[in-house]
Amino acid sequence: MDISNQKSKQKRDPDFKSVFIVDPIKGERLHLAKLLKQEKFLMMTFEHIGDCLKQNNAIKPDLVIFVLRKDKNEPNQLKNIKKYFKNLHFIILMTSEVSELNIDELKESGFTSIYKANNQDMVKNFIYTVMPECQVTHAEEPSLETK
Repeated sequence: MDISNQKSKQKRDPDFKSVFIVDPIKGERLHLAKLLKQEKFLMMTFEHIGDCLKQNNAIKPDLVIFVLRKDKNEPNQLKNIKKYFKNLHFIILMTSEVSELNIDELKESGFTSIYKANNQDMVKNFIYTVMPECQVTHAEEPSLETK
């Protein structure tokens, strides 16, 4: 039996999402991954946008967080993304190095779901905006005690 020709036909849990973080600074991307980590996310980190969007990746992203860095991850790299990736959810995280971005220009170039975040808390809020099914809920029973 040739195992290399077999394909896995496992179905993914629809509530389970893959989040790819693209940041050339290793410590920063790992910190962001830890901050956003929760049980419904598969977090993967990449140094370059091209690495996470390769056609042969076994795991496809549901959301890409792209951290802007001067001379490393710049907005013009997004313009080179192929048309079929522009349907993904993108969150662009601004840094002190790159503070300007015309999000409307990216939308006009074909991005269907792209957001600009000025800090990590905004990233977290946008995640739950674009993927509300991943919202962390803390169902606490109200106390029935009366004093």
